[in-house]
Formats: sequence, C-alpha cells, structure tokens
Amino acid sequence: MIKDIDSNKVYISNQLEKKYSDTFRRLTALFSEEGVEWDIIPNTNDIWARDYMPIQIGDNDFLLYRYEPDYLLDDPKRKATITDASFVCNSMDIRHRVTDIKIDGGNVTLCGEYVVMTDKVFVENNKEKNDEAFKKQLEAVLRHKIIFIPWHCINPKDEDSDVYGHSDGFVHWCGGNKVMMSNHRNTDPKEASEIRRIMESFGFEVTEMLFDVPHPEPLWNWAYINYLQVGNLIVMPVFGIEEDKQALEYIKALNPNCKIRQMRLRDIAANGGALHCITWNIKCQ
Repeated sequence: MIKDIDSNKVYISNQLEKKYSDTFRRLTALFSEEGVEWDIIPNTNDIWARDYMPIQIGDNDFLLYRYEPDYLLDDPKRKATITDASFVCNSMDIRHRVTDIKIDGGNVTLCGEYVVMTDKVFVENNKEKNDEAFKKQLEAVLRHKIIFIPWHCINPKDEDSDVYGHSDGFVHWCGGNKVMMSNHRNTDPKEASEIRRIMESFGFEVTEMLFDVPHPEPLWNWAYINYLQVGNLIVMPVFGIEEDKQALEYIKALNPNCKIRQMRLRDIAANGGALHCITWNIKCQ
C-alpha cells in the first residue's frame, strides 16, 4: 500500500468549497504555499473523500469497494449523500479493480506492512467477528496482513457513540515501528488498553496522545490523530484550545523529519471528521 510519505498529490471533494468555503480557501492556499499538487474530485455527494475513494495499494493498483455505511442507510436524506465512487473514478479516468466487500475508507489505516481496521468491518459484512475465512478474503483483496482492533457501539442513537468505527480516528503510523494513538483512553479506557495491547503485540511502540490541561475539550481533542501527511509535510488540525500545544509536541516528536503546518478546523471536526477524512492523497507517476 502506498505510504503517506510517498504520496505527492491531494484531492478534495467538490462539495468542500460549496459547504465550507473558508476551510476550502485556507486549505488550498496552504497546499499552494507548500508546493503540494492538489485537485478536485468531481461528482461527489459529501466532503468525506477518504471514506469512498479507492484505496491505492500500489502505483497502478486502486481498489474500489462497496461503500454502503450503515450510519447513512437508516435515513433517506443521509443515504442520498452516499457518493457513487465508481462513477467518480470513471469520470476521473482512474483505472481500478473492484471488490464486493463492504469497506469504509476511513477504516483502512496503513501501519508499516500491516493494515489496521476496526472489527466493525465484520459487522458491516454480516460476519461473526474474527471470522477466519472472511479475514483471509479481506487480506487477499487488500494484499496486506490486517491488524483488527476492537470497536463497540452499544446504542447508535446515542450522540456520543462511535457509529463510524474508523481506524483513522484511533491510530496513525509515524514510520518504523512507531504508532501514535488518540486520546481514546479518556472516553473508553478499557477499549484503549485493548487497542494498545494489540498494536504492541505486533511489535509497535505506541504513544498515546494524552493531554494534561485544566479544562479538556473532548469535542475537539480527539481529532488531532486525524492529520494529513503528504510526503514530508504534515497538516494537523488545531482548535484554539489548551490541547493544541501538547498535540503539536506529540506530532513533532514522532515525526522529526517532517514539516508541520497547523490549520484551524472547528467547522469540520464538529461534524465528526478532520483533515485525513476530507482528503485523498495518492502517489502519482
């Protein structure tokens, strides 16, 4: 799978400018300042490009999957926001292979030679968790070994529940055996401990992004993990809160060879995503 450090172009949904014009302007200006090539994804229905665009496995190997997230299917208005990624890819002349497996792109996180996914992928495909045959099928399609981390959502109607199950909201690979983990411990310490144990069992050195501030801001501070890296450039979200400074120090410490830019992102994070979610970075020839 193409690593972020090898990517050299970023795409963003055509809906971003329509719905978040200021964020679009600031983000594209930052790309231009840093010499990052960028373009627009046409014919999309929402801003979350990472979730529905194909996974770049190799230089000329793009995998398109069934994008039918359960959190969008139970409401006709939300269902209408599902982007037809096949139509998008054809309109962009992106040659791709197709799998019938249901995957959410935000739940595919490269960590070294592994892909990390929450075990929600079993639920989405009507499989028992840890179904061995399905695991082998998924690994064959992704052409990588997979590390499955736990996901629980007892009540999807609870506004604090994680209905998405995206691994890119939990972990971010920082090269070698270094993995940064979100501050999930603040909301679910048992699940956070299990995620850490699993990652360490595969040989990763895990740094949890925990904050020591008088007045924590849980509405925002989960989102630092969802930063964007293109080549040696990292763009991290900030929110004008006490945790901003500590988050920067975490990211700097684990990515010493990267240039880091910060970008205010309250409008996007308030809707459940951040910079990794609204971008699709790939390696172009």
